[in-house]
Formats: sequence, structure tokens, C-alpha cells
Amino acid sequence: MKRIAFFQDNLDVGGIQKSIMNLLMNFDYEHYEVDLYLAESKRFWDVNFPPELHIKYLRPIPRIFSFMPFDAARKLVSLDFSDVKEPYDVAIDFNSYQFACALGALTVPAKRRVMWIHNNVSVKLENEWKYRVLWHNFKDKFKYYDEFVGVSKGVIGPFQECSGMYDKPFTVIQNTIDTGEIYRGAAEETDFTVDPDKLNLVAIGRLCHQKGYDIMLEQMQRLVELRQDVHLYIIGDGDKRLMLEYQRDSLGLTDYVTFLGQKKNPFVYMDKMDAFVSTSRYEGQPLNVMEAKALGLPLYCTKNLEIYSEGLKGYEDIVPALAAAKKTEKKRDDLHEYNAEIIRRIGRLADEPPVDPKTRKKQVNIIALHLGTGGVEKAIISMANLFAERYDVRLYSVYKMPGGPVMPVDERVSVRYLLRDVPNRDEWHAALRRRNMKAFWRESMRALRILTGKRRAVRKMIRNVTEGVIITTRHEDNLPLSKYGARQVLKIGQLHHDHNFEKKYLRGFRYGYRNLDVLCLLTPQLVEEAAEVMKGYNSHTRLVYMPNFLERYPSSVSFENREKTVLAVGRVTAVKRFDLLAEQFVSLHKRAPDWRLRIIGGGEDLERIRRYVAEKNAGDYIDLPGQTDNAAVQDEMLRASLYAMSSSSEGFPFVLLEAQSCGLPIVAYDVRVGPGFLVKDGETGRLVPEGERAKFEDSLVSLMGDEETRRRMGEKAVEHAALFTRDKIAEKWFTVIG
Repeated sequence: MKRIAFFQDNLDVGGIQKSIMNLLMNFDYEHYEVDLYLAESKRFWDVNFPPELHIKYLRPIPRIFSFMPFDAARKLVSLDFSDVKEPYDVAIDFNSYQFACALGALTVPAKRRVMWIHNNVSVKLENEWKYRVLWHNFKDKFKYYDEFVGVSKGVIGPFQECSGMYDKPFTVIQNTIDTGEIYRGAAEETDFTVDPDKLNLVAIGRLCHQKGYDIMLEQMQRLVELRQDVHLYIIGDGDKRLMLEYQRDSLGLTDYVTFLGQKKNPFVYMDKMDAFVSTSRYEGQPLNVMEAKALGLPLYCTKNLEIYSEGLKGYEDIVPALAAAKKTEKKRDDLHEYNAEIIRRIGRLADEPPVDPKTRKKQVNIIALHLGTGGVEKAIISMANLFAERYDVRLYSVYKMPGGPVMPVDERVSVRYLLRDVPNRDEWHAALRRRNMKAFWRESMRALRILTGKRRAVRKMIRNVTEGVIITTRHEDNLPLSKYGARQVLKIGQLHHDHNFEKKYLRGFRYGYRNLDVLCLLTPQLVEEAAEVMKGYNSHTRLVYMPNFLERYPSSVSFENREKTVLAVGRVTAVKRFDLLAEQFVSLHKRAPDWRLRIIGGGEDLERIRRYVAEKNAGDYIDLPGQTDNAAVQDEMLRASLYAMSSSSEGFPFVLLEAQSCGLPIVAYDVRVGPGFLVKDGETGRLVPEGERAKFEDSLVSLMGDEETRRRMGEKAVEHAALFTRDKIAEKWFTVIG
């Protein structure tokens, strides 16, 4: 029989205390032996636990230790577990706040140690000074746990962001609900009645900032303007009661809102109501939602609560929904399947055998700025997908950009996002254009917060990885990897662009990258240049030529019936110079009137180039359709006849490799590094010296009029692209990582 130890501070009033009582009243004692360790004997509820549960008490530890750094406090006090003859299969710190619970869970003999997360810590850190003090001290303990459990998806992301604990397993296990207690409580006799002619609403919870009762009262005022046959009953007490009662009276809601106070048996009151309401700012998991569901109450919750309660459908604005609400027959839900699934998930924590270090896959952690559109993002995802064949791969994206990853991510790759916010460049520029100083200041502060949050999140993630491999993919992240990466971690940096001898990169090669074990660069030329720069300054970092590769190739390439189209693909930004390409196509149009230019991609310069095309009446032969997906881009490449690249700078232009795999000859400016490495002048396309616009146009026109040369170059391009297959580059990577 598997053995589980729970550690909790007490069974006094509170959501965490209620959660563990519900859990232990419904646990599977037939298959698990369970011990509950309490730090205090204080109780609020009278609970008759099953006799199979063993309740034990830790020796008293003064609360002052919770306000000391955990590692320091741990040296000053100890707990005696000499009576534990066999290690528990799992020890669970169910409280996550108190020193005694952590010390117990981390000291008792156990095969695995798990910490429960009950709250959105980022909001608590922002709003509660006491919690900020506690967090500063107990964050040291996180590194000792084998796994973390969050009561909802909504608590896991903020915890990871604030703690930097990205390399440990996280599981969602919601709280159990004791429907037997709910139904017994609802059946008790009471003199309390409600007006049957009104729609009676109930809210329950501590009267505090978190629960958002001030928001609820404001919405209640709006609701009363729409209908007067409503009444709100609020069950609970707290430090905001006087303020909320004053707000109620000030809003003219005295006859529409009643504060019932704290109730030992809230269910007898809830059962008399017609609907449940919640406007909490944040939650861990709102138990009151499930209690209301068990009683059959319709749920009117704000949409932000969806991430805290599985299956909940919230409202952007609950007022219109309540204004249209009618009394309905209440259908109780005993939550049997819900509770059974929770017990199964907890059981798996104990059933999962400890990982044998000898058989465990090497952990490879990759840090990307984002996984949105772009060649760099495609290269990073392809790399992660490749590594999943051999390693335990965790792909960390700083931002979760709208639209999702630019290409499919292998299901074996664990994708984790470091920040919940995304860059606000567009909003900042919009405020500046409108000369809205209030919005400009707000967006400037937000941009600063995002920037500092990004740096802090990357630094935390790097510091908390203590084994395996970390791969950073940009200069700004190579620097903290070198500075903060653990000695025993294989530290691999990458640059996905040309350093172009800029000072910040030269300083990085010489000084900032000194503790990187490997630096991967995209071409042999970049490796040679970096080696020369590093000579005499950095002898530790090994330089490796590591090109990008194509994840997928077209199954077949035909050169028949190609359209007279010149294609260009990429983010429409200044460095790509698509404005220059459009100007040149307008210039050469008279020489090749039956050819079209098609620029695919989105970006900040898209509308400006569209306006230019309209001004030149070039819409009949220049298309800018915007962003599209990878499959559609490949289809376009298989139909087009030429590819044009006008960039002022490149590293390893992934899009050229894609174009070559589709049989497209390429005309490109011979800027440093990229095009010259992939395009063989005269064989797979034409390289034009930078700045020679007339020669670029002549090269395009020449190939437009020579189908035989286009076909010959296209066939050579397909052959050249085959040098950068997944298998060929895989061996290079596996040699580096081991």
C-alpha cells in the first residue's frame, strides 16, 4: 500500500484548511495509507475524519521562523521523525505558506516531495505586504521539491514567473468538494427566508480585496437600474466589511444587498438562492463555485475566473446576463466524477516511481524570445523538435504571441511561457501619434515593466536549472547564461544573425561569453571572424559552425506551369527593404509587363508599402496579401518562378533555404554572410553587389526572360537545399550535446 504524508498548519477557518478537509474526507483509503501532520491543534469546523486517517502533530515552532530566510531557519530548528520506519512514497506540503509545513515535508523520510500552490502569487505579491515578506523568505525552499501542484492553470503560470521554477514538473489538481457535507448542511432547519418574488443572488467568501466585492456592488447598481426584483446576499466577513457596507449605502443599494456575515453552515442559506455570483479579481481555485454547482445554482462569474476553475464559462459582463436571468429549476450535481478524478491525480503522485538518474533522459532547455512568425522562430522550433528524439526538451518562450507558434511543435516538447504580457510597441506608437500623454505615459511604464520582467524571468530560469543543457538563441540571453548558468550545466549560446562587427557583439565574444561552453554560429565565415575577435580574450568558449535546417521538404517539385511571379517572404520591416523591392519592380515593370511581384508577410512597414503601391497604381502587378501560414507559403513557392531578397542584413536566411527546396532561383543583394553562403552565383541564382540597383533589376529581367536558365538553377537549388536536411545537422548537434 502506498503511503502519503500531508503537512498542513491547522484546521482553522480558511480556504486551504477547507480544501484539505474535503480531500481527506473523500480520500481512497482502500489503496493509500495517509498521515496528516498538523503544526497546530486549532480548529474551526467539527469534522469526523474517517478512522483510516492518522492525524499527528508536529512539535510547536514559533511563527517567527516563517519570517526568516528558509535556509537560515532550517539550520536553527529541526523535527523528529524517528517514528517513521519506512519512507513515504510522497510527502506533500499542502500549505505552501508556513515554515513548519515546509520543514516537515522536506525533512520527513520520503521518496518524493511535492508543494501545493493555492493562489495567484503575482497578485498577492502586488497587493499584500505581508505576503511579500513571506515570499522573500520562503522562496529559498522551492528548489528542494521534486514537483509542484497547482489548484488551477491560473496559479501555475504566475508562480513560475515569480519563482523562476521552470525546470520542475507542474500538475493541475483541483480541490475536492464534500457534497455530503453540503447536502447535510442544506437540509438543516433555519428561520432564514428570502422573497420568492425576487431573483435572489448569493456570493460567498472573505470580505477582502481579492474577492472583488467592490466590483460586485458597482455591477449591482447597474443591475438595479435594469430590474428591481433582485436581491444580493453576501456570506462572509473580513477587514473590508465596514468599507463595503458604506459603499452599499452610498450606491443606494441598502434595500438590495444584505451582508449575512460569517456562517458555519453557509449551505442552508445558499440552497434558498436562485443564482451564484462571483467577481473575484483572482483566485487559486474558487471552491464556492463548485459548492454552488453542487447545489444546482446557475453560475454568473466574470470571465477572468475561467482559468481558475476547469469547465467554468464566465461572462465578459455579468450585468446583461443577470438582467435577462429567470428563475430555473435547480439540478444538483454530486460531483462524483469530478472528485474521483482528483483522487486519481493525487494517487499518481504517490504511484509514480522515482526517476533513475541512469535511465533519465538528458534535459535540454531552450530559451526563445517568442515563437511567433519568423525564420529564427522556425529554426528554434525545428531544433526543439529534433532534440525531442533523444532528450527531455523544454522550450521556454519569453512571450506568448497571438496566433501561436509559427509551426507545429512536437508533442514531446514541453512549451512554457515566462511572461503573461507581450510587447506593447504598437500601443506605444499609437499613443505617441495621437499625442495622448496619459496613454503614452501608461504604455511607457508598461513597456518598462515588460522589459524588466523579461530580463528578470530569463535570469531566474537560468539560475534555477542545475543540470543538463541550456541553449540561448540571442545575444541578450547569451550574456545572462554566461553570467548565471550553473557550472555543471552545458551552456550553449547562439546568434541567429550577422554580428557585423558591432561593438556589443565584439564585447560579448571577448568578455560577456567567457563562461559559455559552446557558441554556435550559422556560417563558417562567422566562426572564423569570432575566433579572431576572441583570440587572447576568451579561450574557454568553443566555436561551432551550426547551420539551420529544414524540418520538412516538399514531397515533389515540378517546374511545369510555373506562374510568372517573383516572390518575397518575411516580416515587413526596415531591414528586409521590401519598400526598395517594390520601387525596383515599379521601375522594371515596363520591361516585363506580364510579371508580378508578391510580398508575403506582416509587419510595421506593410501599410506604408501598400500606400506606395496604390500611389504608383501598381496594384495590378504588386501584391501584399499580409501574413499567412507555412503551408500556404510553400504552395506559393511551388507556383512562383523566382525569389527576390532585398535585405540589408542577414545571418542565415531560412527563407532562402525554403525557396531553394521549392526549386526557386534566387536574386539577392550580396550583403554580408547570409545570401552569399546559400546562393551560388550563376548556379542557384544571382548575387548582386550591395547598392547596385540597376544590376539587381537587370538580373531579375534576365531570368524572367530565360525559362531554361530558371529551370536549371531551380534544379541546382533543390540539390543545394538537400545539404541542410534534418539528418545531416542532427549529428552535428548530437555531437555537441552528447
